[in-house]
Amino acid sequence: MQKIVQSFFVLMLLVTMAFAQEKTVTGTVTSKDDGLPIPGASVKLKGTTLGTQTDANGKFVIKAVGDNLILVISFIGSATQEVKVGPTNTVKVALLSNDKSLSEIVVTGYSTKSKRAVSGSVADINVERSMAQPNASFDQMLQGQAAGINVKTGSGQPGRSADIVIRGKGSINGSTAPLYIIDGVELSGLDFSTLNQNDFETISVLKDASSTAIYGSRGANGVVVITTKKGKSGALRVSYDGQIGTSYLPKNQLVVMNTQEKLDFEQNIAGNPYNWSPAQFTELRKINTNWNDFVFRKGKTQAHNLSLSGGSDKTTFYSSLGYYDEEGVTIGTGIKKYNGRVNVTHTDKNIKVGANVSGGWSNYLGTTEGNQGVGSPLNTVLWALPYEKPYDEFGGYGTSVQFPFWINPIEDLKENRRGFNRLKGTGNVFMEYKLPWVENLTYKINMGGDYNQEEEFRLVKDGTQSAQQNGDATPFRGRGEIRNGLDRRFRYTITNSINYKTNLDAEGNHTLSTSLYTEFLRNTGRRFNFVGYGNLVPLPNEAGFVAGTAQNGFIPTFNGSFPENSALMSYFGTADYAFKNKYFLSLTGRTDGSSKLSPQNRWTQYGSVGAGWVVTEENFFKVKPINYLKIKASYGAVGNQTGIGQFPYLQQYSRGTYAGELGLNINRLGNANLTWEKRTTTNLGLDIEMFKSVVKASVEVYTSTTTNLYFNPFVPSTSGGNGTFLTNAGSMNNKGIEATLGVKVFNTKDFKWTVDANYAYNKNTILSLPDNQDLQLYFGNQALKVGAPFNSFYLVKFLGVNPENGSSQYLKADGVTVTEEYSAADRVVLGTSDAPHNAGLTSTWNYKGLELSVFGVLSTGNYIYNNARLNLENNLYTNSGYARSGLTAWTTPGQITNFPSLNEATEASTTRFLESGDFFRLRNVQLAYSLPKSITQKLKLQGFRVFVQGQNLYTKFKFQGWDPETSAANDDVDFLSSSVAGAQYPAMKRVTFGFNVTF
Repeated sequence: MQKIVQSFFVLMLLVTMAFAQEKTVTGTVTSKDDGLPIPGASVKLKGTTLGTQTDANGKFVIKAVGDNLILVISFIGSATQEVKVGPTNTVKVALLSNDKSLSEIVVTGYSTKSKRAVSGSVADINVERSMAQPNASFDQMLQGQAAGINVKTGSGQPGRSADIVIRGKGSINGSTAPLYIIDGVELSGLDFSTLNQNDFETISVLKDASSTAIYGSRGANGVVVITTKKGKSGALRVSYDGQIGTSYLPKNQLVVMNTQEKLDFEQNIAGNPYNWSPAQFTELRKINTNWNDFVFRKGKTQAHNLSLSGGSDKTTFYSSLGYYDEEGVTIGTGIKKYNGRVNVTHTDKNIKVGANVSGGWSNYLGTTEGNQGVGSPLNTVLWALPYEKPYDEFGGYGTSVQFPFWINPIEDLKENRRGFNRLKGTGNVFMEYKLPWVENLTYKINMGGDYNQEEEFRLVKDGTQSAQQNGDATPFRGRGEIRNGLDRRFRYTITNSINYKTNLDAEGNHTLSTSLYTEFLRNTGRRFNFVGYGNLVPLPNEAGFVAGTAQNGFIPTFNGSFPENSALMSYFGTADYAFKNKYFLSLTGRTDGSSKLSPQNRWTQYGSVGAGWVVTEENFFKVKPINYLKIKASYGAVGNQTGIGQFPYLQQYSRGTYAGELGLNINRLGNANLTWEKRTTTNLGLDIEMFKSVVKASVEVYTSTTTNLYFNPFVPSTSGGNGTFLTNAGSMNNKGIEATLGVKVFNTKDFKWTVDANYAYNKNTILSLPDNQDLQLYFGNQALKVGAPFNSFYLVKFLGVNPENGSSQYLKADGVTVTEEYSAADRVVLGTSDAPHNAGLTSTWNYKGLELSVFGVLSTGNYIYNNARLNLENNLYTNSGYARSGLTAWTTPGQITNFPSLNEATEASTTRFLESGDFFRLRNVQLAYSLPKSITQKLKLQGFRVFVQGQNLYTKFKFQGWDPETSAANDDVDFLSSSVAGAQYPAMKRVTFGFNVTF
């Protein structure tokens, strides 16, 4: 009987187990605001300790036993929801929030994290606000968008990239540009002119070592991480964005004389440099040419973008086509670019695969800038004489009495051509596999490539003044010349990773996420160019040039470079721990091996640690106005080996000739001891939200030190080299503070007013120099000095003019003695060209679909050496176009003026030409109207928006020039950091009209 009872209970147990089989519940969590997936959302089984998190696509898988299962789904900033699991074991949840959930997610490029869990310094860029502004290179739109990102738009020339520095410059001879990552693929800032900014979904800027250490040696200068748009399941979504606009020339605050002023100046002050007779003076006064009217124009801009997206539960896609056409405000300049993109993702059970592919083509026509060349139109337009005509009586281009020093800028811009064709292709394919035998263990492989091809074309036609000017020094160049070059680069990256997430206890209080990575990156490239001479056939291309022979002298020259071939191998890992979702700890370790360095110094290790504490989760914290308070800290190190060329540890050679015979020259001496620059950073931060998140603010302080700086010390010619030698020496520090503030001033159903502001201060200090030096000369009028900032000016202080004799007065190096004798020994280190204070402010008003947004930027604390003004106030150039200030030049004893006598030699290396670089710019103003849903639904539309916007409508500054945002994007390497070398392409004022429609 007992055995029968036992058998019965065993049978009942088996039946119960059969009916209580484990279920696999899958689902997707999205934002109800915009339908986008929410990564990192918490999914728990009610009444149990079982739980998981959503992945980067908002998807989750959880295994449970029983019927009538209820899931509790929560995410910071969103209302918690409970969802009953139906018979299909599949759920879809749309969380409702006051703020867009994407703003609470940080994209690092390798993974996504909840902003709550991030212990490093990461800034999110408002993509919608930035991308609405038309620009050929999107990086210019980053200005003022986040604290700690110093962006100088610099040139207004279409297609020029901006200069971006994150938290100060940490290298002197290495690269200071940030790393750019798009969908896991590295690309350079020059490539942005071939990309479509409308394809961008998120932009994150990683600033401290805790966030950049995962990128190792590539992340030393910060990282800009971009992800592109992905499709969403559902019906086909078609969207079109279009804009047209007009650009205008701003006012030049470096004013030149008109005809009456110039002739009076020549007669009464400058000593009649051309010996004009009274009759000639009379005739010349009848001519008054404003050369700006002929060299500059109203530019035109048009931009069109068409995108399609959609898909099923398993497969989604996004595709786009873009066209951008911009005429510059300088004649003969502009850019046209064409873009296309296809992103596809497919998920089937435990496997997810995808591809993101884009291609772009841009055609750029431009002119030289940032130089002092006598053939540069942006210089000669200032030096032109107002009493000369741009065209002669026969309709040809006017020739000046200044020729060959001066050439007609109109002719050069219209007849001679300087341009580039750029082709770019970038893409990646990836696969994610959730290993079925270990829950929450995922393997991923990502393979990406980036191809760039740039074709350069320059033409100087025979018979033009530019050709004659060139021929004045080199006779065979006097019949025209053509330059054609090709630069091809390919970079590919292969990344393997394995990620594991788990709860360390039954209650789910302790969570751990770990990842291990291997990554291989390879760069290859090749470039060459040739220059041909003799444009004897009237064809504006290669067909118009004769074959060069020893008899005619038109022998082409050919140049090339050693092929680029470098690689980087990396192993790294991360660990993120959280306790009760209020204490967070992040660890990162990475080792890099670079082929650029010698075998003994090839490998290096980096790491970081970060911690965060959400104070408002503590029971003891009962401060009513504060609904969120987080304290975070991080410390870590990264390296730098970019910008040092190919294999600098090896002695390198180039071709040469001796006694007419071909041979080899030593191009660079090798240094087997060369190693990495190393940058360590400490960061402390506080995030706070008050009055139910009506006010959001953050403050961060940091200090970072770079050691083993790259330097090029002087090498005697007796060494057999050309004096080029790269070594490690010296150190530099950057420290600063960053603050952001967001306020919902009004937030009613019909009316909303938000204000967002950010401010950053960075103090740069050189700590040490090679060979224990205290001071070392640098580019142009700058020097490196221990205790002073990088890019500090090194000039003699100009105190004004002695009213009795018209002589310049200078302050000697002792800081006390006043002298009228200029001496280079009296130069002192002064302010820097890098602005330490930068800020951005955005105010947005929205009333029933009508929106007004105003965005301004502020930059202060830097100085500009105004080389353009030096040329226009130089006593040697009174026979050229001259600054109006020359009318105040000293002529009479007792005259009070700051313009010395023209009988005195003009000294360039003084503070007379050093000016403040402070400015405030109204960067963008936009007025938009969106049709209400009641109307769009009747029109069978998902949305319709129309807008008008203005860029650079107002700029307040003291600098005497077109614009205070001088840039290192110039064509004169001797003045790369001296801003401004001259030939400045003005930043444009622009007004555009556009609309967006979605079907």
